[in-house]
Parts: sequence; structure tokens; C-alpha cells
Amino acid sequence: MITRKVEIPEEIFIELEELLPKLDMSSVDECVTFILTSLLSGEFDEGELSGEEEQMKERLADLGYM
Repeated sequence: MITRKVEIPEEIFIELEELLPKLDMSSVDECVTFILTSLLSGEFDEGELSGEEEQMKERLADLGYM
């Protein structure tokens, strides 16, 4: 698989890094890929997003990733 690098704010990176043990993931890259794949697949309906997920979606949109 071809990959590309994206930049995210340091505070988001740190928050994701802290979530890794809870999510049983080994890297922030793996976590971000999972989140973006889930959002892009339509797995989550707008009404089903938690407050934290909604904030993450808004941050990604603000950064131009969505």
C-alpha cells in the first residue's frame, strides 16, 4: 500500500497516543487510519457520533481532511 504523510496538531497527536493502549493499537498512524477509514466508509451515522468523535471530525474538516 502506498502511504502519504499528513500533519496534525501536536495536541491531537498526544491525545491519540494516550488512547493507543485502550484501543489495542501500536501507533498513532494505525489509529488515524482506523478513524479515517471508519468515517469515510459511512460506518458512523451523524447521530451516532459521540461528542469526542464529533470534535475529531470537526478538527479533521477544519484541517481540510474531510
